[in-house]
Amino acid sequence: MTERSQREGCAGWFKWMVATFIALISAGGGIAAWVTIFRTPEPQPPPPATPIVITIQTESGSGDETRAEVVLPEDVFVPTAVPTPQPIVNQPNSNRPSEQDVANFLYEAVLAETAAYLYLDSSYVSYYFTGAPLGLMQTEIADLTSQGVVVAKLYDETQSTIYDIRFINDSTIEVDSCEIWSMELYSVWDSSLLDSEPPTLFPQTITIEQFSNGWFITDIAFYEVPAFCS
Repeated sequence: MTERSQREGCAGWFKWMVATFIALISAGGGIAAWVTIFRTPEPQPPPPATPIVITIQTESGSGDETRAEVVLPEDVFVPTAVPTPQPIVNQPNSNRPSEQDVANFLYEAVLAETAAYLYLDSSYVSYYFTGAPLGLMQTEIADLTSQGVVVAKLYDETQSTIYDIRFINDSTIEVDSCEIWSMELYSVWDSSLLDSEPPTLFPQTITIEQFSNGWFITDIAFYEVPAFCS
């Protein structure tokens, strides 16, 4: 390349730079617009958390029903498959369900229990529990309602397991289950966090019995950790 062509090349490049700079100024951007060509975009902050708002039916001191809105953090688990009950159905030509149906029934019962304590409504669990377990939950939920406390329970389905399913006879099933639960307690009145419990393992044997109107959980026996969940 000749000296002249080198000068023309440099001059052409310089003219392009000047022309671009003038164009930016003419567009109103000025030097600031020129700088933005080389500026690294600043990271954008994450979107604000979206709280969960649930409506609780409560009773005032006079016995009148009231409704309260409780604002919960976005990571609180709120079941969506409840209150549609999914009862156990016996297999064709048999008086017993399949093991998969039993497992599905127990998971539906978990969702019902979660909804009952979150919405302070024991009718959710009446489709799955009867006898002593149902009576205990009804009493606990009534006490929570009178104290203005909702319980956000979280069942860890990724870590919880069913250890064994035993068909004692055509009307009784026993399930050894390793369930991991955590919970947070919130005030109905101001949505404040009152207490929390970390994930905890609960080894248990669940008794399911068949009645004329279907299968229900009738007893739950808890054991010291780790029991059969080792």
